[in-house]
Amino acid sequence: MEPAADVRAVRRTAVRRAATGAVLLCLGHAHAFVAPAWRTGVELQQPMPDLGQVVIADNPQDLTPLEKFGPDPFFYGYIIISLLVVAVSLYLITKPYWEQRWLIERINAQKLKFITNEDEATPREQFELGRMYNALKDFPSALAEFEEVEEDFGEIAEVLDPEDAMGALAARAQLHNSKGFALMKLEPPRTAQARREFVRAVTYWPEYPEALLNIGRELIKRKRFDVAVRTLNTALKWQPGNDDIADFAEQARKAMDGQLTEKEMKELA
Repeated sequence: MEPAADVRAVRRTAVRRAATGAVLLCLGHAHAFVAPAWRTGVELQQPMPDLGQVVIADNPQDLTPLEKFGPDPFFYGYIIISLLVVAVSLYLITKPYWEQRWLIERINAQKLKFITNEDEATPREQFELGRMYNALKDFPSALAEFEEVEEDFGEIAEVLDPEDAMGALAARAQLHNSKGFALMKLEPPRTAQARREFVRAVTYWPEYPEALLNIGRELIKRKRFDVAVRTLNTALKWQPGNDDIADFAEQARKAMDGQLTEKEMKELA
């Protein structure tokens, strides 16, 4: 019998609360219509209670902090920071894909220019197309562009200042260095031809750091560490902030002094 009595007591409590809420709601509506008629310009000292909160809970202490004070400012900051972290993470994960996509778009735009305005295309622009193919790791296409540019490289003087002799020499050095890089990356690599292209590059521009670095790396593969150290030190003199040059020079120096293990020697080669 006691459980049935408890059920009835719970039902009576629920009915009373519902009746109280209905009464308060009616009083609230009545206050909204009647108050303007009896007020005489003096505002009430105590504001009317929030009827919604009264109906929700018997005691305001039963309300959650969100219901009492609204969202915490930290909540909005957490949401914003979380969205930024997600956005940056997605960008970093998909960055290689977008970089390759943009590079392909640039290559297609350059090729379209050559097709539609062949008379206006310059050897310098074709050289840049070859370098983009190198960046895309399409080395056969890059080599084809470089060889075609080399045939018409005499026209580079029409693009540069006639008095800019150093600019023409540097452009020729860049061409041979990029061509040598493409030859080294072919499958199988054409090492001997690449070596000649690197030497031709420093012939036109003796202080060209990238060509000197490529020569030094090729000398390391042939275990001519003493010549590699001198070559890389020369490159480092002209570009002291280049970490790649400094690292290969240090490795070549250690190899020359016999400070590298057999495993490190294989990785260096």
